[in-house]
Formats: sequence, C-alpha cells, structure tokens
Amino acid sequence: MDTLARQPHSIPISASAKLNLDALLDGMWGSMALRRAYTKKVGARPDFDDPVVLSADRGGITVRHLCDRIHRHLAPDLSYALVWGTSAKHYPQRAGLSHQLEDEDVVQIIKRKVGASEAAEGKGRFKSTSSKPARIADREKKPALRS
Repeated sequence: MDTLARQPHSIPISASAKLNLDALLDGMWGSMALRRAYTKKVGARPDFDDPVVLSADRGGITVRHLCDRIHRHLAPDLSYALVWGTSAKHYPQRAGLSHQLEDEDVVQIIKRKVGASEAAEGKGRFKSTSSKPARIADREKKPALRS
C-alpha cells in the first residue's frame, strides 16, 4: 500500500471503509484543472449548491467565460463583476471581463443600466421599425369628420 501511495498520480482509497475519499476528490479536481465559480444575486447570500464549472481546456476561466456559460448575451451587457475569493486582492474586488477566476470564487454580475434612448427603441422582436410614433399621445391628430 505504501508503494502505491508514493507513485505519482495515484491516491489509495478504501471504498468499503470510506477512507481517503476526500483526497481522491481533491486530486481529481486538481488533475483536471477544473474551477468552481459560485454566483451571487444582489442582496442575497451566494448559492453554494450549484456551481458553474470552468476549465482552461474547455472555454476558459475568466469572468467572460463565466458569463458565456450562464447566457450568451450576458457578457456584452456586463458593467462589472464583484469577486470574492482567492483571485481577489480585497473583498469584494471590482473586476472586468478579463479577470482570471480561481477555484471556489464567488461572483456577482452587475449589468449595464438601459438608457432612455435604448429603452424607447426596444429590444429584439419589440424593436420598432416603422416611422410611426411609439406613444399614442405623440401621434398626429386627424381633423374631425364633417357630416
């Protein structure tokens, strides 16, 4: 058993006695270079039940890649992110899209506020393509009918 434990990339365990299973799990996360990032809503506690798993081999480990894993339209709307964890110099650290995340970092995403001009135009299928006024109060009044 000692010779197995001293070999590289080997972790001896006992499934029946449930010995050394934590070291096996840590070794697997370390050898696959996976990083867990937890999300946090504004004013709420972080959700430690459902992490977003990032990898340098599959996509990347930056805030941009985290945003892309959540939703593909989230990264362009990002204003900044607040990061708690080992990758942050202080808590919380204000970070941009290129910030490298470490394992078990907590990230709160702050989106850009929609301006008045963007809100009037609409988004997606609600965007108006006609030259008619958007509000009923702005339309041109027609003259009354004569009888």
